Order: sequence, then structure tokens, then C-alpha cells
Amino acid sequence: MSTRAEWWTSRQDSRSTSPPSPHDITAATTTTPLVTPRRIHILGSGNVGNLVAHSLRTLPNPPPVTLLFHKFSKLEDFQSSGSRIELRRPLKEVSISYGYDVELTPPPNAVVAANTPLEALVNPNTGATPPPPPQKRIASLIITTKAHQTIAALRPISERLTRDSTILILQNGMGVLEEIKAEIFPDPASRPNFVLGITTHGIYPEGPFTLMQKGMGTISLGYVQRDHPETPDPKGKGTARSWFTRSPPPPSEHPDKPPPLNTLPPSSEYLLSTLLSAKPLEATHLSIAELLSAQLEKLAINAVINPLTVLFNCKNGELLENFYIVQNMRLILWEVSQVLCALPELAALPGRDVRLSPERLYDLVIRVARLTSGNYSSMFQDVRNGKQTEIDYINGYVLDRARDLELACTVNFMLINMVKSKGKIVQGRVAAQVPFVGLED
Repeated sequence: MSTRAEWWTSRQDSRSTSPPSPHDITAATTTTPLVTPRRIHILGSGNVGNLVAHSLRTLPNPPPVTLLFHKFSKLEDFQSSGSRIELRRPLKEVSISYGYDVELTPPPNAVVAANTPLEALVNPNTGATPPPPPQKRIASLIITTKAHQTIAALRPISERLTRDSTILILQNGMGVLEEIKAEIFPDPASRPNFVLGITTHGIYPEGPFTLMQKGMGTISLGYVQRDHPETPDPKGKGTARSWFTRSPPPPSEHPDKPPPLNTLPPSSEYLLSTLLSAKPLEATHLSIAELLSAQLEKLAINAVINPLTVLFNCKNGELLENFYIVQNMRLILWEVSQVLCALPELAALPGRDVRLSPERLYDLVIRVARLTSGNYSSMFQDVRNGKQTEIDYINGYVLDRARDLELACTVNFMLINMVKSKGKIVQGRVAAQVPFVGLED
């Protein structure tokens, strides 16, 4: 593990070839902003988090990457796998990356004294080697956890994030950003900068920290303008409306173009430019309005495929083989489209009603279901394994926005309750060690 301090400096500083004099140092501290550390922290050790980490560490001049674990088992899996991440692609050579640093953050529900040394947290049964004490400040953080796990996972490290830090939220569903603002960083003046992202990469696990990339996709990124300090946070559960309408792009910015990177806060500029340079990610920088539209398209797709595969106990492609299921798909999409087309933050988006029409959303769902026909959805896998799903951040998000707009949303309300009911049944069977029969391996 490296202990060297590695920094991302300005181009002007990097051209200097001789050490500065004491006078130069004094002058620099009064006229030059603090440099941004190159280190990138990743919170979430699932498929997306591992793909991003691997892509960063295989850059020609890779930044230091720290993986944040909150479970002993994850740390042990990483150490037993050789402290590396392996990426496999069909018909291509296996790519392996090394050189990661790791940190063990206390489990969300653990009762640990504030001054407890990290060594005391080591699993006594396995004797896992503790990582070094964490660095105090986190300049760049990428969150790839499940949406419902975000607050609990972020809270232990929240004090290490400042208004100069940047957080990238790269996960399924919507609504997490406003939860983070309300529960972790309620003060707009001191909260970090935020970048939102979505991915279409098809990645599947083939063992601990071993990935198979079956489908090459993209990652879309968008910088969220900071809230004004005098702007009060919305009451209740946050929605996309609150962050977008309270923080519109500057008047000089064209609505369909992203802001130039050099106009962003230093940590945001660094994180975005680094991700954009990682070719395996195929990352693009979008305006926040365009990113929001893309997020909502993906949300609509997930709002159909995920719950229906759970309820009908099937693979994605099997949804297309049943006329009655297809009729249900159209009914869901009609309701979703009515809500999305009424969102005030999309009022100025060109072609909104066509882009988010039931017919176009249906075409997108069919395309994705065909491309992933042999796969089980992530929600299906969560239910099968007795885990909590992300339904509150998918169909639940649609329901929340419908309530904001005073629109009926009975179909999605029913889907949410049916998926949660199915999950409770499976969790009860898992707890009683009764096999959940009828599933293909």
C-alpha cells in the first residue's frame, strides 16, 4: 500500500522544474487555491464499483484508488483474491488490476466507541489484517452501493467530506441525492459538490472481485449546480424536482450543453476529467437536463422489467413471450409516462412528450428485455436472496412524484406492495430455511 502523497496540480504548477523559494511558497499560499488530491475513494464493492475501480487503475497514469469496505467478509474476500480486480470480456484477454488501498469503515449498526483503534475492530475469528488508519479528508468519492444502503454506508465517512469534495452517485433508481442532502449534509453552505451518473454496462460477477462484461455500455455523468445557501431544503422525502428547480444552470449556459470542466470546482473537474479519460468506461459528460431525461428513461425501463420479473418469477426475455404480460407492461408505462411528462423540471426539454411517451418507452423496454433476455433482473435476484430491493427508488420514485403532482398512480402503488409482499414471503422462507422452489439456476 502506498503512503506517498500524490496530488493533482494545475498545469501551471506542473510546468515548474525548479523547487520554489520560501518567498514563492508564501506568495502561493495567499494566491493559489489548495491543490486537489488525486486519490479517489469508492464506496460500494459491487459490479459497478469494481468496474470503475478497475478502469481507473488501468489508466496510463492511474490515480490512487481506495476501496471502502464496511464488512469484514468483503475485506477478507478482497485479500483472499490477491487484492486485485479481474475483468473478463468475451473473445478478449483477461485484464487484472492491482495497487489498491483499502479502508475498513465501521458497520452501520455497530456500536463502537469514538476512540476505538481500528485494530480492535479486526474479526477475531479470522484475524483479517487491518488496513492502515484512514486519511482524514476525502476529495473525490464515488458511491455505487444499492440506493437503500447509501445513507447508512455514507454516514461513517461523512465528516471526511467538505464543501471542496465531490461525490459521484452512480446507482440505480432516483431520489438518493435529496436524501443525502436532508440527512447527511443539511447545510447547503458546507455540503460537498455532487455529480450524478447512470450506466448501461452489462456486468456480472464470476467470483469475488472477478467480473464478466457481457455487454459494452456507457456511463453518463452530469454535474449538479450547488444550492444557494439561503435556499431551504424541501420537507419530507426529496425528489429530482427540488435539486433541479432550486439550482438551475447559469443563464449563460445553453440548456442542452454541459458546463465546461474548467468552470467547475477543482475536485469536480478532476473527478470528471479522470473518468472521461478511462476508455473502458465509455463515459460522457451531459448537461444536467439531458442526464435527468436519460435517468428517467432508465427508471421507466426498470419500473417495468424489475417488478414484473419478480412477480412472474422469470427471466427478462420471458416477459416478451406472454401477451398478457405485455398488456401489463403497456399499462405500467402509460402511468409512468403521464407522471414523467408532467414533471416541471422537464418543461423546457425539447421533445419531452415524444421522448417520454408510452410508445417510445415501450420500445426501449422491449429493446432492453431482448438484449438481456437470458438474465434475471437485479430486483429478482435481491428477492430470491431474501434481500431488500430498490423498488422504493424506482416505482416508489414515480409514486412520490405523482403525489407531488396530485396524479393518480394506482398501478405503481400496487406493484410496490406486491413486490414487497413477495419479498417478505421469501425472507420468511429463508429465515425458516425453506427452499424457494421453482427457480432456475
